[in-house]
Amino acid sequence: MSSEAGITNMELPDAYYRRLFSLIPARSLQSVISELSSVWCEATGADAVYLGVFESEPQKLTAGLFRSDQQNETECFIKESIQVSNDCSIKEQALSVFGQGRSFPLISQEPFDFFSIPGTPMDLAGIFLFSPTRVTEELPLISQLIQLSQRLLVQVIELRTRSVPAPAKRESVETDLGKTLATERRIFPSTDKLEAMAEFAAGAGHEINNPVATIVGRVQMLLKGETDPDRRQSLATIGGQAYRVRDMIGDAMLFARPPDPRPVSLNFQSVTQEVLSSLSREISHSGVQVSVEISELHSIWADEIQCKVVLSNLILNSLNVLESGGHVRIVSEEITTDTQRVLQIRVIDDGPGLTEEEKVHLFDPFYSARQAGRGLGFGLSKCWRILSLHGGLIEAENNVDCGVTFHLFWPAENPSGSSTVSE
Repeated sequence: MSSEAGITNMELPDAYYRRLFSLIPARSLQSVISELSSVWCEATGADAVYLGVFESEPQKLTAGLFRSDQQNETECFIKESIQVSNDCSIKEQALSVFGQGRSFPLISQEPFDFFSIPGTPMDLAGIFLFSPTRVTEELPLISQLIQLSQRLLVQVIELRTRSVPAPAKRESVETDLGKTLATERRIFPSTDKLEAMAEFAAGAGHEINNPVATIVGRVQMLLKGETDPDRRQSLATIGGQAYRVRDMIGDAMLFARPPDPRPVSLNFQSVTQEVLSSLSREISHSGVQVSVEISELHSIWADEIQCKVVLSNLILNSLNVLESGGHVRIVSEEITTDTQRVLQIRVIDDGPGLTEEEKVHLFDPFYSARQAGRGLGFGLSKCWRILSLHGGLIEAENNVDCGVTFHLFWPAENPSGSSTVSE
């Protein structure tokens, strides 16, 4: 991390999201801390990262230490009988607690920044980032890392301390909207098939990750002592392909076991503008015009990160298939059913549309016979998964003239009717 200015506008790359979401469902606190430590260090370019969770019952610090000069070697440890003083700030408490685990001067001579990780099951959790460059929580990269760390750590502690009941069946807008939304042109995800593929991906992902991690580790070990340029190139190729497999498995695991959404009331116009801002480079390079027709009064009951994942995937899906000069429209309309308000979102492109074969396999993961760029990977299947978790629907249809329209039906308000603060 050469300078703060260099990461001011940087956001966390998708590869890191895939790595972290591949841990879900999170079962081992130490494995989560190990991966989080390495991701923090690699993503920020820090000299070292010291990440820990302190639990008062019993008084125990579980921590991980990752140094940039020791790639793929996270030191995880548990320190018991920690002494803590509650009459000081969170940072001062963390300095005392973490310092009892490892001596800071022995970790790195660089200055450090501390970032607290909030979470109900955790008495104290945070990260000490050792780097010559000072950074703050306001930077997009740091705020995203904090948010992801919080989700993973809270989940693993909750799962460890109590048996998690099966999630209550969410009221789906499908019951209310019913057949009134269906047309002959509509393309629906095959729920049974996608559920079966998700179960397979969840089981196979864990099994494949283990040998891939071994390959990556051995490659890094061999690279340290290899001086022959040709052999180093061969090892780098092996490592690159192994990382590619890991990223693919990360996508599969995210599709199979996404984190439970934490919905709040969001202004949909603001969320859409933030997504378009994050995709500004891709939009500019594509030469495609993107227009928005969304009322500033429209709200959506959604997990902000997951909502942005859906919108980003659908917009990129259109950008990848359109030629320069093409057009993408994002339109929203509020629908009132017997029991709730629903926001209908349409993402419309004027591309070549879908073939008959593509209609059948549109939402299938890794369907390779599609048009180049449209829906490859788990993009559309992840969209279906996220909409399902929110009690919503996703459909697609070929437009009458040209192109494709994706229809999203998303709750516009909390189905339970309880009050909440808008984001």
